[in-house]
Amino acid sequence: MRTFLPLVLVLALVASACGGSEDDPETSPPAVVAGWAEAVEARDFEAATAAVFEPSMVLVLAVENALPATETAALLTDGVTPAVEAAYWSSFRDGFGAFAGQPISNLNVGDSSQLEAGGAAWAVVTVSAQDEATAPIFTRDVEGWEVDLVATLAGGFVDPLAAYLETLPDDADGETIRAAYVDVVVPALWAAIEAGGHDDDFARRAVALIEASTP
Repeated sequence: MRTFLPLVLVLALVASACGGSEDDPETSPPAVVAGWAEAVEARDFEAATAAVFEPSMVLVLAVENALPATETAALLTDGVTPAVEAAYWSSFRDGFGAFAGQPISNLNVGDSSQLEAGGAAWAVVTVSAQDEATAPIFTRDVEGWEVDLVATLAGGFVDPLAAYLETLPDDADGETIRAAYVDVVVPALWAAIEAGGHDDDFARRAVALIEASTP
């Protein structure tokens, strides 16, 4: 699988030196984000996947690689295999380091703020580039906080997600993926809208995708 450049570019722009606060318990949103970044850097692929909301990872992977519906549906149904984990996180780790000039574990993870959107609870974790502007990484409460890649990348993924949705076949595989759009993409887009930080054009395109995803 190829390098996942949109995710790499988003996070590389906010790379810095240090991790989460020592005062945060291990299960807090900032600690989860810091632990995820450290797992990616350490090539602990199982831990990296465990730290994310897996269906969001599958949909980002599918869009980035234009996966056939059969493969995407299988990943959503059966889970991400060790081989897919290794390919995904290795490519992401190496691409991040090459672009940012430093490891992903050097992300400067800040505080978090919580919100309710799309029927789910979210915590938006700020990730800073020293004294420059901050960028958010979204975590979703799924019996514990997990990094949500769709919400985190919403600004750059609205159009690719919409285009992928339009390619889905009218069969069982397509239905599985459409259901994931309802459960994963729609809440993530509402969270991104509610959190702010995007312009009106983003909100317009996000609402259009929400409407296209909702039966």
